[in-house]
Amino acid sequence: METQEMQFPYTSLTKTELAQLYLPEFTAAVARRKLNAWIVRNRQLTDCLQQTGYSSRLHLLTPAQVKYIVHYLGEP
Repeated sequence: METQEMQFPYTSLTKTELAQLYLPEFTAAVARRKLNAWIVRNRQLTDCLQQTGYSSRLHLLTPAQVKYIVHYLGEP
């Protein structure tokens, strides 16, 4: 019997929704701040996100931005 791996769904998500997938034990605000800090510390990720029009002030992430974040930070 062959099994298929589940793949993370690359859809539009708010930054808070994605942050809470990574850090469900934290409040929404704390999880969002931590995700922002991880993004800032990862220069390659920041560069890729900026090419998509990303700004730290954005609330809604595009599927492409979510894909970059998951690629560089791993699946939540």
